[in-house]
Amino acid sequence: MMPAAAISTSDAGESDSEALNDRLTDLVEGDPVSEVSPPLPDGRRRARALVVQALYETDLNGRPAQAALHRLAEEQGLSKRLLEFASSLVERVEPDRLHLDRQISESADEFPTGQMATIDRSVLRVALAEFRAFPDLPVAVIINEAVEVAGLFGSESSGKFVNGVLGALLR
Repeated sequence: MMPAAAISTSDAGESDSEALNDRLTDLVEGDPVSEVSPPLPDGRRRARALVVQALYETDLNGRPAQAALHRLAEEQGLSKRLLEFASSLVERVEPDRLHLDRQISESADEFPTGQMATIDRSVLRVALAEFRAFPDLPVAVIINEAVEVAGLFGSESSGKFVNGVLGALLR
């Protein structure tokens, strides 16, 4: 990755340059990078959102997802019960990442996981892990939660993409 100082900002104003440096600093430090950080919902959806953020951070900088999750949970004031739920999801994703990615790739053959948006891939991994961890949970709930979390952090099309992949995988 190119250092922030090496990025040319000749066409941008001083404030644009500062904003770019701030965004790059956030990315390097593992903070979510967006124009406006979305407010996180409550309950299990909040826990899922933090898991997605932790996995996203791991994909970008290689730090352990559990460590990122615990830092995010502390920053967000996540309850012990929800942290245990979130931690169980990370424990299911981390050792099985390659298998999950193969499953995702088979359903999204036009978008290999290496070329997929990092946030979308993280949301899909969490949903598949939750499906395995909680087989009594209705598939529609898992898909809906994944679509909602994708909407928090992903692009405008993330929800539709996640819905389509999970619909093919879990039904």
